[in-house]
Amino acid sequence: MARLAEVVTQTFRSFRADALAERFLRDPLDSWWKNYLQKLQQAGSDGPVQIAFFISVFASMGHVARSDGAIKSSEIALASELMEHLQLNVEQKKLAIRLFNEGKHQQFALDALLQRFYRQCQHRVSVLQVFLEMQLQMAYADNGMSDAEYRLMQRICKRINISGPVMTRIDRRVRAEKQARHQPVTGCASKPMSQASACEVLGLGRRATLAEIKQAYRRKVSLCHPDKLQARQASAAEIIEAQDMAQELRRAYELLSRLKKPRK
Repeated sequence: MARLAEVVTQTFRSFRADALAERFLRDPLDSWWKNYLQKLQQAGSDGPVQIAFFISVFASMGHVARSDGAIKSSEIALASELMEHLQLNVEQKKLAIRLFNEGKHQQFALDALLQRFYRQCQHRVSVLQVFLEMQLQMAYADNGMSDAEYRLMQRICKRINISGPVMTRIDRRVRAEKQARHQPVTGCASKPMSQASACEVLGLGRRATLAEIKQAYRRKVSLCHPDKLQARQASAAEIIEAQDMAQELRRAYELLSRLKKPRK
């Protein structure tokens, strides 16, 4: 033990204070990010939010695709479709492919990437939600979300400050759109709903009364009624999404009602 303590002491003495600060406090993706920032600017991308979104989306999609094993052709096809949808030029496509390939490595610093992305886009809630939707689309590219992919989605949400109910809502939309295109899709088994999540689903505070819970449930579930959907000519995806939403509203209502009922 004495010898071990001596080695440790000598090791730490060999580091300068500024070297320690650089090693432990520096953003591990700093030079990597700056390199892509410069290349994207040269390729025609403009604006810090647009570039942060570009870098983060494709690198994260690569990580999601690899999270449950080998990357499948359907996942590559989805990334290609996104490039076409974003109308990327030749140089931008090359950079998107490089980002996807770098992100798929197991040791890729995903958390550091997400933290940098969040710092840049935290005031653009819609940008964060579109980012999550694209990652969910990648998770479902092979028609099912694995447990590993589900855990990764939760990790992503935590890093970019998206709540569980918001993730559920976006996940529901992604699945509904696939089902409307007659594509098979399976999600992870439903996790138990917490009181906080149930309150958020119904738009209530924790101290809501039983009467307020019932009123909120009736108001929200009425929006999912088939007659109302038909009246506004809802799409097939919107109808599927509404059916799923009605089930979630019911779960939230039953949970909160049970918690508010007086104990005998």
